[in-house]
Amino acid sequence: MSLLFFITFSLHATFAQAEGVVIDSDFKVARLGTSTKYFEDKTNSYTFDYLSQRQSAIPWVKANQTHFNFGFSDSTFWFKGEIVNKTNLDKYLIIDFGDSLLDQIDLYFMHENGQSVVKRLGTRRLDEDNMSKLTFATGFKIEAGERVSYFIRIKASAFLQTPLRIWNANDFIDEQSQHKLMVGMFTGLFLMMICYLIFLYIHLHDARLIQYVVFIMCYLSVIWILEGFGFVYNVSFIAHYYDSIIVILMGVIGLNLSLFARQLLKLRYRSWFSLSTKILIFFSTVVISSSVLFSFKTSIILMSILALGITLLSIVCGLFFIRNESKDVRFYVLSLVYFILGIDIHILTRFGLLGQNEFTDYISELSALIVLVYLCWNFAKQMAHDRVVKKDVEKQMTSANERYYSVFQNAAEGMFTTSLEGSILAINKSMCRLLGFINLEDMQKSGNLTADEFYADPDLREKIIKRLRVEGEINSIEMSGYDRYGEIFHGEINMRLNIQPDITVIDGSFVNTTKRKQHEIKLASIAKYDQLTGLVNRTHFEKLVGVSLESKCSVLEDNILLYLDLDQFKLVNDICGHDIGDSLLKKITVVLKSFLDENAILARFGGDEFGILLNKTNFDSALETADTIRCGIENFRFTHNSRHFVLGVSIGIVILDESIENFSQALSLADTACFTAKEQGRNRVHVYSKSNDVMLGHQREMRWIGVLREALDADRFELAFQTIKPLSSAVDEGYRYEILLRLRDEQGVLQSPSEFIAAAENYNFMSQLDRWVVKTYCQWLSSNPKHLANLSSASINLCGQSLVDRSMHTYIEKTISAYGIPPEKLCFEITESQAIMDFERTILFMNKFKDLGCRFSLDDFGSGFSSYSYIKRLPIDQLKIDGSFVKNIETDHVDYTMVKSFNEIAKAVNIKTVAEYVENENIKNILSGIGIDYVQGYLIAKPALLVDLVDIEHLDSA
Repeated sequence: MSLLFFITFSLHATFAQAEGVVIDSDFKVARLGTSTKYFEDKTNSYTFDYLSQRQSAIPWVKANQTHFNFGFSDSTFWFKGEIVNKTNLDKYLIIDFGDSLLDQIDLYFMHENGQSVVKRLGTRRLDEDNMSKLTFATGFKIEAGERVSYFIRIKASAFLQTPLRIWNANDFIDEQSQHKLMVGMFTGLFLMMICYLIFLYIHLHDARLIQYVVFIMCYLSVIWILEGFGFVYNVSFIAHYYDSIIVILMGVIGLNLSLFARQLLKLRYRSWFSLSTKILIFFSTVVISSSVLFSFKTSIILMSILALGITLLSIVCGLFFIRNESKDVRFYVLSLVYFILGIDIHILTRFGLLGQNEFTDYISELSALIVLVYLCWNFAKQMAHDRVVKKDVEKQMTSANERYYSVFQNAAEGMFTTSLEGSILAINKSMCRLLGFINLEDMQKSGNLTADEFYADPDLREKIIKRLRVEGEINSIEMSGYDRYGEIFHGEINMRLNIQPDITVIDGSFVNTTKRKQHEIKLASIAKYDQLTGLVNRTHFEKLVGVSLESKCSVLEDNILLYLDLDQFKLVNDICGHDIGDSLLKKITVVLKSFLDENAILARFGGDEFGILLNKTNFDSALETADTIRCGIENFRFTHNSRHFVLGVSIGIVILDESIENFSQALSLADTACFTAKEQGRNRVHVYSKSNDVMLGHQREMRWIGVLREALDADRFELAFQTIKPLSSAVDEGYRYEILLRLRDEQGVLQSPSEFIAAAENYNFMSQLDRWVVKTYCQWLSSNPKHLANLSSASINLCGQSLVDRSMHTYIEKTISAYGIPPEKLCFEITESQAIMDFERTILFMNKFKDLGCRFSLDDFGSGFSSYSYIKRLPIDQLKIDGSFVKNIETDHVDYTMVKSFNEIAKAVNIKTVAEYVENENIKNILSGIGIDYVQGYLIAKPALLVDLVDIEHLDSA
């Protein structure tokens, strides 16, 4: 609770900030932090005259702090700000620095009439301003409507922190009066405790009492010095040796706390506890002597370390003793931990690390008082212990019985006592509620007084009793039962035979696990069934197919797997939304069930894919069932918002014979058959056959997808390049090449992309490869800055999936930016067929990266639709003529004419041209005569790995 109040007060103190120092009729107090600027004078040489005359030349910093905290610093800090009196009355104000550890403060006021007022608050309160001796604050007057500028100079050898508040004089006096009254009250209580401890020492002669007295006196001395009482009474000794006295007193306090812990830990000895207390005792002596041996700053750091050590030890003690000791010991430990944390909070507040409020001002005094009150009470209890008469044994037994009955009745778990025959003799409230009754009286009125009436299995109690007679006790027997209303409940029952001289009874308890059991049932349902359609899900279907694969069928019967994929279902999702698509799937489920008998197992794999397992059925019957389903789906009509949709279904059939080893293989073959059905025109049934070329190709592609995923995870892809050379000798540019992709198999052999690109495109894997190529190449360029500087253009192929994927756009842009690659050095190649697949999104992609600076090349031009309008509409920089026209250009006049036409059209719209498949000098010369800009082929350079390009550059430079 204390920590909760502390957090609440700290947040309030943090956010309750004044917006500026404006004095109005309701003004009471404001923090200067939000309207003050400060400047750190590291040379300690600036003067007020210099700062006031050259304010604009000084790098003032806007504070925006409610509590200034600059830590340990040898610098002088200057603060400046303005105070505006918007009232019609003269105001008497007080600036409160709120800290007693500041060394020197000078305060300068500049009035509008040019008059300056200087207040030197001196060093350690040795000055002419009497108010500062007690409160470290000073007053001044501001006339009605006047604006006053102030400058404050502060320096501290310890940690420099101050809240810097400005008060209305009367409110400040009231606040200080209340504060000093509280300090006085705490002081009076502590002095009373000292007297009481001395009185106890006279009677008990316990040396610990003197230790407690010393602790209180040191603690009070620290409080009085920090509150300024040592200065107000002009005790010059305190003024001169302020630093040393603080350090010595704090060291003595730490020593006492360490001794308290050592005395406490004797209750349960632990070697590492003992070692910890010895270290703290030694460190306390170091702190005491540090006032002579070290600087005040070093002493403050040592005190902080000591406080941290004592805090950690007290928390460990609290955790250790909270359960392993008596109530008195636990209370003492908790109160001691509370006191130490109170001191820590007070210190952190003084350091300016926590917000200041009434709670933090008095927490250490309050916590110390709690500890001392407890100690005094404990000693008083010790004095009166011998005079206390022990309670009567009968009263103790009565009290124990009452406590037992209370525990019995109010226990969270059900508790009961029955006879061996099952008559209920006693039952608590929890068990009554579980059985549907208010209490035992309610149960007696209903006539339900035998336990076996509530068992779901009537024979279970008899079995338990037989076992109980032998073992005497049973635990955690799962059971289910019905309450008076017929609602089922589940739980674990524990029973013990209680043999009395006159009667033998059964004492039992019941742990209600109904909610857990219901949750387990729900999880089991989720694990087996699809939550949308209620059909068997893929995981459970896999187990059922596994059972079918292990079973043996007769000669005339087979186990047959059907794989169903709805045609045109995606159209419904795209037009009507996924909610309508889900509704359609539920209706399709009903349609499918209507064509199957009760022995067939229908499952949903996900999306619009279903599976059917027909066990021990005739193949012709299975084929007839599949075609019936196909016709039923074809005749099914779905209407939404006056739009009518006609669906179809492609079905693949696989016989689960001895050649199929597992579910994955069976599903793969069924999927292949379904794919073949789609390839042959959709909405048809296809039976798997090993000799079907289409199916074999599909299986081969599916295997490639697994290989590609493994290669991507194992980073077995490599980048290659093929040089693109200008035909004109006048063109002098750096490297120009096309980036190519190679796959190194597990044996280390490089695989041509023609082996796997088709599979990657058919199964939407190309975009993942594109991401890898873009990132890997940009990373390589970044690590080879010399090559990047000499690079003219690098062409990177992108698939159609990447062009229409918005996330791919963002990925490429971030990758280029992350590796610092100039966009103009990258040229993205797209094929003609890819460009028109989703023309609008392709244009969007190209425009975005054109604006960024990238270039674009239209690849394999002429092999697709060959529409010249694409050249005009697409923002391309170069046209790459398909190699099928180039390789026969020296013998085929049609190819020559088409290449020439392509080049002329490109030149008309100011686009560069690149010719592929340049295999000999004759082809190169013909292309040069046509006017082609760049050529690429084996004559120019064969593809090579990109890593070898760096070695080539090194050889060239050598």
